[in-house]
Amino acid sequence: MSTLQKTRKLIKRLFIILGISFAVIIISFVFHVIQVNKFNSQERYYTPDTVSMDVIADIHPRGMLTDSWEKNDAFDNMVINGKIYEATIVNNSKCLLTDWQLKVYVRESCWINNAWNGTMEIHQFKNGVENIQTLDLRDYNASDITLDYYLAGQDLLIPLNSGDYYIYHPKTGSDSGEVPIKSTSELSGQSNIGFILYSLSGDNDLSDYVMTYHLTKSYFAGTAGMIFVVLIPAWILLIIVSAIIGWIILGFESTVNYQTQIIDDMFTICSNLADEKDYYHKEHSNRVAKYSKKIAEAMGMDKHDCNVVYYGALLHNIGNYAVPERVLGKSTKLTKDDEKIVQIHTIKGAKLLENVKMIQLAPAAALYHHERFDGKGYPMGKKGEDIPLIARIIAVADAYDDISHDREYRKKYNLEEIKLFFKDNSGTWFDPLIIDVFLKIIDTIEE
Repeated sequence: MSTLQKTRKLIKRLFIILGISFAVIIISFVFHVIQVNKFNSQERYYTPDTVSMDVIADIHPRGMLTDSWEKNDAFDNMVINGKIYEATIVNNSKCLLTDWQLKVYVRESCWINNAWNGTMEIHQFKNGVENIQTLDLRDYNASDITLDYYLAGQDLLIPLNSGDYYIYHPKTGSDSGEVPIKSTSELSGQSNIGFILYSLSGDNDLSDYVMTYHLTKSYFAGTAGMIFVVLIPAWILLIIVSAIIGWIILGFESTVNYQTQIIDDMFTICSNLADEKDYYHKEHSNRVAKYSKKIAEAMGMDKHDCNVVYYGALLHNIGNYAVPERVLGKSTKLTKDDEKIVQIHTIKGAKLLENVKMIQLAPAAALYHHERFDGKGYPMGKKGEDIPLIARIIAVADAYDDISHDREYRKKYNLEEIKLFFKDNSGTWFDPLIIDVFLKIIDTIEE
């Protein structure tokens, strides 16, 4: 077979590979679109008991000097107290917060007077009959009101009793500032609504509420979306360049070797670009990955399993994207509240990695690396060998990296202190079999 024939065969294979890769990209993108649509269509809920890093909803008195007052002209021989309450909706996610509404259950008798900027859907129950009406309390005609109500001068008072509830529907429109709510990363991300309540005491218990909402993200947002933003243009560029190179090679046999070198260089550039885009190569994760692989090798694992442990360890802290910088960068010891926030990174990391097919144990590494052998870890409280082996290995490497480096609130441990730490925690925090192996190689772990 001549050099030209070999070259043609090589080019044919190259375009077959490019065609297959394009099909893989398109199929992957279709699945990605399905996942994004599923994410966008999911109805979500926020209550006072919800722990969320993405969305926060809070109802509280506005608190200014003029935001509470007495009213003595509403009822004979009875003074009622008015107060302005504010509901703050904060979107800390990287998505648009859409289709939200706030439902507040009434725990004690009161009168609702006003709300802004949206409308109030009020549910009154009387003698077992529910009366429902949606009103713009800033712009209404009293004769159109079907609910029980009072008029005290210019003030509308709609009575609400325990068991009644009202739903705030935000004002729509791009100028409303209420729907949609952008992310805080876009220097927006917060909406404040207000309403006025009257009661005898002046204090209303508004701790029973639920906000329903959707989070909507673009197909090209997030890590997966950005991959397609890079892959699709890169593929188009590659096919164009490859076609040009192929035409040159087929037209000028004498330049085949030169053109082949160009193709090799292109793939090298693409490979280097991929490495540069690798978010997870951070110094801590690199060290933990190195230590984890050495432990796996010392345990007699084959090369493939050692590599799985290595790459799983590289990604074990990927969930830190969900932890606020004010917590991650804290120079003092974390408070209990901080620790609760930090613990979220295990679940977030596992969720992000659940579709990573090439490293199937990566989600387990992210989710379980803070579990303890005695079952007192988090987030699932798994115990003993119920904890995946990769997570038990990473737990040792992670702890070693932590105590072998200085922290703002403590000095790093010396070698003897490190050995004593792992001996003391063998069987409780860590798998004793892994500790036995680790202590045998600890003198060479940094090499």
